[in-house]
Amino acid sequence: MSKGLILTIEDDPQIQKMLGIILRQTGYEVTTAANGEKGLAEVIFKKPQAVLLDMKLPDMEGFNVLLKIREISDLPVIMVSVRGQEEIKVKCLENGADDYVTKPFSAIELTARLSAVLRRKLTSGIVNEVFENAGLRIDFNARQVTLDRQLIKLNPLEYNLLLSLVKNAGRVLTMSHILRDIWGTDNKEKVNSVRVYLNHLRQKIEENPAQPKRIVNEPGIGYRFNLIN
Repeated sequence: MSKGLILTIEDDPQIQKMLGIILRQTGYEVTTAANGEKGLAEVIFKKPQAVLLDMKLPDMEGFNVLLKIREISDLPVIMVSVRGQEEIKVKCLENGADDYVTKPFSAIELTARLSAVLRRKLTSGIVNEVFENAGLRIDFNARQVTLDRQLIKLNPLEYNLLLSLVKNAGRVLTMSHILRDIWGTDNKEKVNSVRVYLNHLRQKIEENPAQPKRIVNEPGIGYRFNLIN
């Protein structure tokens, strides 16, 4: 049974072929477009479950394609970038992209990111009262956090920061997103405060805070909360 239709918007034939092989082997159907205009038409007429969108296309920037997709659809969009495009990645994430992968990427990374954004889309309308993962438990109604059944004491800022990360588990949250969500501003003077509180959280919920597995840094972008299998 197919996992759904994925649209890849990519002008490089070799990368397009590789994406198709990875996706089909994982159980997805694939439709392709070599430029932004054709990609937008595919979004409208094929209605895919998600889009893999290259940042650099022959007829328009991937960012502009993203903006046009967001005018007509909220389907998950993963940007495909090259290294050294941090500012563009942040710009895309701040304007509706769900995630990004950086070339060269592995099949495991790509399919994991895709599964994560599709799962978030599926569960976005479901309100859960309790979050549990690998011994970490959050009771949202009681505002109570436990790790391996031991109560974890968090101050209000630490709790709200953890809540924002958990509710977007698997998704990269840019520093600006975190600042607006927790502090109500994207004042860059607060960046050090974010880092301080994240370090506090890691000390309390990570097995090894120096090598965190739950709250991970995406260099130049922001932070991601990883679910532990």
